[in-house]
Amino acid sequence: MLAYVSAAFYLADRLTHTKRQRVQGTPIDLGLHFQDVQFLTFDRLTLNGWFVKSPEARATVVLVHDRLGTRADVEQGLLKLHGDYVRHGFNVLSFDLRGRGESSGCRDHLGSREHHDLDAALDYLWKQENQLPVVLHGFGFGAALAIKVASRRSGIAGIIADSPVASVREMLRFQHSHIPAYMFETAHWFARWFFDADLDELKPIDIINQVEAPVLLLCAEIDNEVPESHALNLAAASLNRDHQIWVAPQHKGHCSYYIQHSVEYVNRSVSFIDHVVPIRILPVTSDLAEARPTRAS
Repeated sequence: MLAYVSAAFYLADRLTHTKRQRVQGTPIDLGLHFQDVQFLTFDRLTLNGWFVKSPEARATVVLVHDRLGTRADVEQGLLKLHGDYVRHGFNVLSFDLRGRGESSGCRDHLGSREHHDLDAALDYLWKQENQLPVVLHGFGFGAALAIKVASRRSGIAGIIADSPVASVREMLRFQHSHIPAYMFETAHWFARWFFDADLDELKPIDIINQVEAPVLLLCAEIDNEVPESHALNLAAASLNRDHQIWVAPQHKGHCSYYIQHSVEYVNRSVSFIDHVVPIRILPVTSDLAEARPTRAS
């Protein structure tokens, strides 16, 4: 019994222990001017991020990295994605979730608290001058956070969900299928009571029908971390006709389509944003010789 309890507690500790990675590079490596930003969460943790402006931007894209990544995740190409969005006329706000990268915190709460990190990022963004439409672009765990936050907040124009997690419980059970069910449940009990981490707190499949903003769900046909079924089930649970799903045929990997097919990925993403944040045409005024198209502000 002692061995069983010790093993379950050790598993709970491992599940909630963040493997902090270094933030590799900055937008200046891409020739982009940027601002280091900080903001506080409701429980007084400091989150660090970047704000990159694009001239005459008509929207701001908020990047939400995966569970074990950072705002400059190398394996998923997030730093390079900053540059692609800026060149297409969008501001970019990115940040490290608690316990990751350069943000404070020492635990992975499995979604119990991380959704408040995205709330803090949006609060910071909407306090700035010249408010613009906001599009959330999340990856894996970050995509699940984006769906959860959008289900209870207004003012979000759209969501791009790359390899979204439909349920954290299902994701971790899949990734730790070798662990007996009774051991897994005991570890969950320890994680909830000792580390404030609840496997059942982040479950987008139960709330995606409450998301009014259009959602683009995309996934690989073969994903060894978050199976294709997560995105397909989210699409099936949605009641919004504006929600779309894009399954990359014969592609294998988790949140890796951008790295391998960046042009197609960016074109699809920008096309989706163009749909939810269309370019507007200003009417002719006496100060203008002719009407000219302009970015919405």
